[in-house]
Amino acid sequence: MPRKINFTKLVEADVDKVYKQISDFENYSTYIPGCSSSKLLEKNDEYEIGELEFNFLLKNYSIKSKNFLRDDSIKIKQIEGPFNFFSGKWTILETDNYKTEVTFKGEFELPFLLNNLLPEDIIERFCGLVIDAFVEKLSKN
Repeated sequence: MPRKINFTKLVEADVDKVYKQISDFENYSTYIPGCSSSKLLEKNDEYEIGELEFNFLLKNYSIKSKNFLRDDSIKIKQIEGPFNFFSGKWTILETDNYKTEVTFKGEFELPFLLNNLLPEDIIERFCGLVIDAFVEKLSKN
């Protein structure tokens, strides 16, 4: 059964700075909890392909995704990884001077065993940690 995640955060930072940080996934391993490696594999005018590696529940997971960068959003589609399927979208909108609304919406399905090991509250907590890591990294720049 598919699961959905949805987070919105108001960030006190310039919209361009926020977008740049989210689209620069090569740096995710420097601040995202559990992310041990992040690399750009392919880039062209229409999309980027990147790979993130995570250590979660004492196991390493690799997620390869195709990312479509637009002016105010980034669409993500898993092409290889631990999910049966994963798609998501970051939306970055300027609300007023130096304030930006960041939204992440995703839908995914875990394999049977992982699905039973990960209750909804753990997934929400992890997603919250990721969003908080983005915000904290922005405040340090």
